[in-house]
Amino acid sequence: MLTKVKQAFFLRRIEKMLSRYQIKVMHFIPGRVRLSSPYWEGNSKIVASLLPILQLEQHIQSVRHTSETGTILVEYKTNADVNEEQIEEWIQTVQRVHNDVIAREVAQL
Repeated sequence: MLTKVKQAFFLRRIEKMLSRYQIKVMHFIPGRVRLSSPYWEGNSKIVASLLPILQLEQHIQSVRHTSETGTILVEYKTNADVNEEQIEEWIQTVQRVHNDVIAREVAQL
């Protein structure tokens, strides 16, 4: 029970971090998280920049984008090396890529 409570608090913290970027956590279980954003629908420049970066992460096994729904599914190892701090680093990477791509788009206007 305690693990489920801890997981719920962690999920809320992640959702709060991502809400600024209109990113929602659609599904989260250890080893798998599905994120959704209206910015990721279709041929998104953000996704084109984000996927290769996430795929380079050592503990991420796969990253899949569904352009029709604007979702990204991240599957990762659930061993002891992947803890809350590691997942938060991945979330910060998502935030950084969003900021970088949007800043480049605005600079070109």
